[in-house]
Amino acid sequence: MNNLVLVRSTKITHPLGSDIQTPLLIPSFSSKGFGVSKRKKSEIREIFTVAWPLLTDTMLVSAYDLFHNYLDPIENAITEITFVDSGGYEISDYHDLSAVYRYPVNHEEWPEEHLRSVYDNWPEHVPAVFVSYDHPDIHRSLNHQISAAQRFFENYPDQLHTLLIKPETKGQLCIQKKNVVANVDKLSSFHIVGLTEKELGTSIFARMTTLAAIRVAMDDAGLQKIPIHVFGSLDPLVSVLYFLAGAEIFDGLTWIRYGYTNGLACYLNNYGVRRIGIKKTDDDVKAKTIEDNLKGLLDLTRQMRRFLLDRDFSVFEYNSDILRESYSLLRKKNKRF
Repeated sequence: MNNLVLVRSTKITHPLGSDIQTPLLIPSFSSKGFGVSKRKKSEIREIFTVAWPLLTDTMLVSAYDLFHNYLDPIENAITEITFVDSGGYEISDYHDLSAVYRYPVNHEEWPEEHLRSVYDNWPEHVPAVFVSYDHPDIHRSLNHQISAAQRFFENYPDQLHTLLIKPETKGQLCIQKKNVVANVDKLSSFHIVGLTEKELGTSIFARMTTLAAIRVAMDDAGLQKIPIHVFGSLDPLVSVLYFLAGAEIFDGLTWIRYGYTNGLACYLNNYGVRRIGIKKTDDDVKAKTIEDNLKGLLDLTRQMRRFLLDRDFSVFEYNSDILRESYSLLRKKNKRF
């Protein structure tokens, strides 16, 4: 394999006519980690109200939040394509790596029928990517996950489908890389393969090597046009590291929790002082940070796409040296990278 062959851009045409062009950095919305009143007045609904006029290409919402009315129902297309997560994150003890506050986990039931009801009632004219069902208390072999998702998605031929691969047994904290690599040929019926950041490994480098190994195995099996989606990763540095390792789609909540500046995610109040002003109210700081971060995600997407043209790490500005060094370490791990 040639240098940097892991890095790529893929075009996926939606059955309803819209196109997905990777790399994609997807602003996500989830009630988990944000306040919810006893009357189900959710903080995430207020954030969504501020953000939606600024959204363009993609967004991710949780089927759990739609079902339980933490977000208003999607009736018309807000973005070109909407990713609909399957809801397992909201009811699990799992917190993504950017989480600051760990609110009590939701204990409302989340059977597969609830997810089906969201997908069944999805507006047929709104292009979406549906994610396969998962539940923190249900553990299945990889083969079972694949076959169950295939049957599940037979009901939704007019939308795109993401298989979210999860650990197979209760005691496993991470996916079984060797098992995924050995069975990549069975992934061909899905449009996208999803993996959660935390379940890729116990260090950033371990996650990069897992992604690279799966990406290479998928390419060897002729699945070059099926992109990998890393759930829970949306910061200006780590997302690019995973991009260099072969992932193409990224989502997360960092764009709500932090301010993006100089290639890093910064504590929100510090961002307010540096970029907005100390006289602004906290609500004004949050709203302006959301606006700035959405622009920052577009800028980072452009940097990734420029990198694909000439493989010049300097397009990443503040992070160019560490990204170059990190990719060099990845290549030393396996010469095929």
